[in-house]
Amino acid sequence: MTRTVSLDQLYDFLSDNRRKIDAVGREVEEIQVGFNSAYVEFKADHDAQLARLTETLLKKLDNLSSELRALIDERAVEERRLLAERRTELQEKLISRTQAEADAVLVQAQEQVKALRQLNPRLNVREEAYKAQRAELEAKLAGLNSEISRRSRGLGFITHFVSIAGLDRQRHRIIGQLEALARNLREVREEWQTQQQEFRTEQEALQGQWRERSLRVAELQRELAYLEDDAQREALAVKRAVRSVLDNRKEPIPCPDDLRPELEVMIELNIKTDAYQEGLGTVGGLIALLDSVGEGMDSFQESVGGLIGEQRMHGDFLSRLKVQLPDSVIAFHSQWDGLRAKVRDDARLCAYPTEFLEAVQPVIGLDLSDEAITNMFDRLGQALAEATKRWRG
Repeated sequence: MTRTVSLDQLYDFLSDNRRKIDAVGREVEEIQVGFNSAYVEFKADHDAQLARLTETLLKKLDNLSSELRALIDERAVEERRLLAERRTELQEKLISRTQAEADAVLVQAQEQVKALRQLNPRLNVREEAYKAQRAELEAKLAGLNSEISRRSRGLGFITHFVSIAGLDRQRHRIIGQLEALARNLREVREEWQTQQQEFRTEQEALQGQWRERSLRVAELQRELAYLEDDAQREALAVKRAVRSVLDNRKEPIPCPDDLRPELEVMIELNIKTDAYQEGLGTVGGLIALLDSVGEGMDSFQESVGGLIGEQRMHGDFLSRLKVQLPDSVIAFHSQWDGLRAKVRDDARLCAYPTEFLEAVQPVIGLDLSDEAITNMFDRLGQALAEATKRWRG
């Protein structure tokens, strides 16, 4: 089954659904903002609980259940391997490479100082040359002014009119040369000021880079010194193993009664952390899908608008087009009100991310799948192409 519509009705259909897509998008964006805010606060609680429980277990390692201790011991093997690799990387690569980077920055700064020192004498020579030319021209100008003044006394202006005019032309040429020299001097001084400012800016940036790398070298050296101590490295491996086991646990495990409440809280926080992380990824994916469909609708609507313009301009020669709008296209766009209703309660969905996932993941996997979107635009394009055949004869 299909629905027959005019170009204007098709344009309105596209406009109405574009607005609905925008409305859904705004709701989803509010959820994204809420997720980010809630996740930051929630993650802080998660990490604080993880740190507390890690320290508690470290103090009670010998009193843990065999199941929990086995998980920690198994993870500790991997943590020892990772720390050994890190120590080797620090010894053989990271410290020397970071120090080399700091040294390179220092060399670059020194090269800039050298370049500025070389530039200064060159600009100074140019400035002194311009000053000498200016002094010579100013002396000539003073002489010409004096001679013109002498010849202009009394009736001399009349009797020496031709020679005075010649002297005046020379005076104007010298004035022009002095103005050019003034520009040259100004350019030299501006170039020096610019070079100095650029030098200061670049030196400040290089100093910042050098300090950053030097501090990093010191941090890496402290880390290496820590890892080279066998006792400290073993303690760190065990601590990281405990933290990893606690951070990844999603199911209850036998443990001493006094640890059970805190471990249950940790498991609940881990499950909710995964839900938030999955929710953040899903909400971002849904926004991208809505943007993609919306952009496609904009392009299609622009094409329909162009056809409406052609139809109005050449109404005497072109027949009124009728488009057979497929039911599959109508069905695709019938989802917006329902989807908006599912994501409208952003306060609750941000507090319970699993509900958001349950609401939208089936939509993303089916109604807004790549196949569904592609099929909708293909069917829409085919319907419009079929309609315009009447214009092409």
